Parts: sequence; structure tokens; C-alpha cells
Amino acid sequence: MKTYFTRSFLAVLCSVSLSCFAQTIEDKGEGGPNPASANDANHPCISTEEYKVIEQRCAENRQLLGLTTPRSTAVTALGWPLQAAGNLPDCSFYFISAGVDHDTTTGILDYNCGSRTYDGHAGTDIAIFPFPFYKMDSNQVQVIAAAAGTILYKSDGNFDKNCAGNNLTANAIIITHADGSQTHYWHMKSGSVTTKSVGQTVAAGEYLGIVGSSGSSTGPHLHFEVWNGTTASSLIDPFAGSCNTWNANTWWATQKPYTEPEAVKVSVNTTDIVLPACPATETTNESSSYTIPFQGLGLSPGYAKFYMYLRDETSGLVANLSILNPNGTTFNSWTRTSTNNYHASYAGWSKLLPTAPGTYTFKASYNGIDCSTQFNILGPLAIDEATDHSFNIFPNPASSNITISLNENISGGELTITDVAGRRITSQQLSAGSIQLSTEKFATGLYFVTVESAGQVVTQKLVISHE
Repeated sequence: MKTYFTRSFLAVLCSVSLSCFAQTIEDKGEGGPNPASANDANHPCISTEEYKVIEQRCAENRQLLGLTTPRSTAVTALGWPLQAAGNLPDCSFYFISAGVDHDTTTGILDYNCGSRTYDGHAGTDIAIFPFPFYKMDSNQVQVIAAAAGTILYKSDGNFDKNCAGNNLTANAIIITHADGSQTHYWHMKSGSVTTKSVGQTVAAGEYLGIVGSSGSSTGPHLHFEVWNGTTASSLIDPFAGSCNTWNANTWWATQKPYTEPEAVKVSVNTTDIVLPACPATETTNESSSYTIPFQGLGLSPGYAKFYMYLRDETSGLVANLSILNPNGTTFNSWTRTSTNNYHASYAGWSKLLPTAPGTYTFKASYNGIDCSTQFNILGPLAIDEATDHSFNIFPNPASSNITISLNENISGGELTITDVAGRRITSQQLSAGSIQLSTEKFATGLYFVTVESAGQVVTQKLVISHE
């Protein structure tokens, strides 16, 4: 009989060269799988020795807390263990890279009788995508409690940017529930794990940490594991399916479909994205503001890059992409037919930008689901220079620090600073009052400060001079 131990796996995907996306021909766009490394059966994220330690620690804590026997016979209904933070604008942010292996021999078999797992895998691996290290650095994807319960095990402060199998300890939480079951949350970002201690209770949906790559991990993802008892031998698969003979019914309050073909993000970019080797942070080169005339690095004059990121790309499905004018009419449109099946993939096109000032929309429709983002076109003389702005910049010109004060009618939104090429320099969420920013790392030159709030977009010029 096969012994089940936890493994971590981001995706069974081949590598893809970024150069195939660096197209500057207007109607040429290519796509492929998201580059990813992968753990395997020989590189578990939890070793046999670590399982023994976990079982012992949990048993000791159960006894200290008086939780030695189940307190209920009801099966715990699980919610999804991840959520987007408030600073994540993407349409979605994850894909399931591997489920529990139900084959008791050396083969592989997931709950749906497919091969979305690997030999001996004992949990559900949920990878964040695209730009996983950027999302991790920016605290954009949160791990939350799948159900109410009591913290039984906690580990934090461990290195969190691993790229391969190792013997390091993961930042993790284990929660025991009213029926005596346990949910395990593995690989979180260092310093992000809840400040609550072992023995304290959490509510369903409560914050537990940030998705990271601590322990034996090949990249940022959550390894989510469920035990129906107190030892690894009580492993269950929360997903119900034809090949899950352990539990006939799902443990999810709402079970997600086996595949979820969807555009999880679309973006408008000043140039190509940069995907360095793990664990370096990706460079998105995404921008929401373009001043005409525009010249992007490596692009033809007037062109920008338009990217679409897909979860569960399915051969034969057609993506309908369009750039919409401010009045909703179509400025440009094109299609892309998927020719492969990928857990996570992306495609990029060089397209001519509009030249009339206004707020435009880039939209992708895939599998009947829309995902869109807005971007602004600014003319060189179109920026309002009146004194009744929704915000004020002082001093301007500036050399080291600036204060951006919001008028009383602005209570929230997003502030973005871009350079004359349309590259995003910085962005942050707004609250009422004033914001202070250091400009010491800004090169001398002209910048554009844009505030988007309640559907209103206001842009001002900012001059940086270090002389």
C-alpha cells in the first residue's frame, strides 16, 4: 500500500522563452504555459520525519488544550482557503496545480479519475498566478481559515523564498475543528502568520497569513491538507469525485469545478513583462496611463503590450479580445484560439494605442467570462492645469519629498505615478487626508500623478529636479 506524504507542486508545465512574446507586429500574438518549476515524489514538502514531529506536537497540544476527543460528529464544511487582499485588482489569482493522489500503487489518480496530481501527493496545491513573487512581496493573496476552529500548531519566521526541495521548516498553521478534523496551511510568507497563538480560536474566513514559498517549496503556493483525525493516516480529499473512494461527499461548502477556464488577469504594459529565475521578483511593466506620443522600450512608436493570463487554458476555446473606446464602442478587436491545455498560461500582443485622450478598456472574454482593465490616454496638452484639482502636490518642482493632499471630496481610490514613457513608477491605495512620498530615487524629469477615485480620473504633472 502506498504511504501518503505531502508534496508541493506548482505545475506540470514546460518552460517557455519570454522572447516569443516580444512581438512588435500589430496583429501577431503568441501564447504558452506559464514558466514554473515543480516538486515531485522525490522532493516532498513535508518529510517523513517532519510528519512525525507534527503529529507529536499536535497530540501534545490537544492534550494541553483538552481536545483529546472530537467534540462533534458533524462533518466540517470548508470554505476556499485563499482570498484576494484589497490591493489586488486582478479578476482572479490562482490555479490548482495538483490534488490528492488516490492511486495506492506507483501510478497517479486524482479524485476525478484524471492525472492532476503526482505520486503520493497528500494535499491540494493552490498556486498564485500570474507574478507569484510580486504578489507575495505585495501581500496580495491571503490565506484564510477554511472553517472555524482552534489553532493546534503554528510556525513562523522561516525563510520564505525557496525554489527547490529542502529540509527547511515551513511557515504554517494547523487548525482543529469541532468534528476533530484538522486543516493544514503550508508555505506561508515569513512574518505574515496570524499573531494568534496555539489554543486561540479563529472564525471561518479569518486571516491566517500570506501565500509564500517557505519550507520545501518551489514557488509561492498554498499546500492545503485535510485530516479526518489526528494522524497523517487519516488523510481525506475534500473534493468528491468518481475516483475518491475515501469520502463519498464533498467537504467543501461549495465544491469548485474540476477545471475553471478563465482569464484571471488582463493588462496594458509599456513593454514586455520580465520573468526572472526563481526567486527574483517579476517585473510587470504594467501601466494605467499613457501620454501621447508614446514610445515603449523595444516597441514600435505608438504601440503598447496587451497581455492576457489564463487559468485552465483549454484547446479549442476562443478568447475574444477588444480595446473599447470611452463611449463603449470598439477601437480594436481580435481573437485567439487555444491549441493546448495548460494549468496556467499567458499571451501577449503589440497593439497600437488610441491617441484621443480618455479612459479606455481592455477586455478579454474566455469561456464566456469577462475580465477587463482600464487605462488612460493623455495628450501632451490635455492635462488640466487649473487650480481646483481634486488633489494638490507640494512642492512642485520637488527634489526629495512631496506631499499630496486630497480635497475633502476624495475619500479613497488609487494614486499612480508614471514617467513620460507611461511606465508605472509607483502606486498605492488612497485614504482621506494627505500622503507623503520620497522622490529621492526618481530620476530628474517630468512625471504624471494620477488619482482614480469613484470613477473620476485626474492627472497632474510633477517635475523632479535634483539640481
